[in-house]
Amino acid sequence: MTWMLLAFSILVIIIIAIVKFSPQKVDNSAELKYQKLDVLFTSAERSFLGVLKLATDDTVEVFGKVRVADVITPLKGQQRSIWQKSFNKISAKHFDFILCRKDDLTPICAIELNDSSHNSKKRKDRDDFLEGACNSAGFPLVQIKAKATYKVTDIKQAITDFLPTGETHHVKETEVTLEPEAVKGERVCPKCSSSMAVRVARKGRNIGNEFWACSAFPKCRHTEETAS
Repeated sequence: MTWMLLAFSILVIIIIAIVKFSPQKVDNSAELKYQKLDVLFTSAERSFLGVLKLATDDTVEVFGKVRVADVITPLKGQQRSIWQKSFNKISAKHFDFILCRKDDLTPICAIELNDSSHNSKKRKDRDDFLEGACNSAGFPLVQIKAKATYKVTDIKQAITDFLPTGETHHVKETEVTLEPEAVKGERVCPKCSSSMAVRVARKGRNIGNEFWACSAFPKCRHTEETAS
């Protein structure tokens, strides 16, 4: 009888171990839901893109919202932990615009358009880090302040030093006025067309993080993540 109890106990232990350490099946029953965002650029970025295209010629391609880690990368030869830490700091960030040679798409320089959202301490810290990272990589980063009116020649002058030799062109002394909401560097709520402002989460898992919130709250509760 004792042997039967022992055998039964061993069998129970084996069954428990098999259940505990067997790979768990992933529950795919829950449907993943997403929605399309209405805009890729802020009003300020969209308006400035038109100015930037006027300031460049057909030897240069302009790309927007390019991941920083697709342009610069941590230096090889570092300790793995340091390399990974360096990569993590750029993996979720992006440049507003990248200029590339049209023939081989070699990156020429990055352009950051600084609107009112760049006035917060968190954003300034992010901008300082990004500038230091680009300096370390020897990659030019051009900082341009968002404003009501741009002279195309001023933008051209800001990027000329980084363009390949001989790839310059004459631009007219043209002034471009931005869209009204872009003058203030504001986002427009895609739900109700009210302006959006940067807020700081006071509670929840994102406490301390900044986000865009519709100014019509609580009537409109639309929010968006701030750019990385």
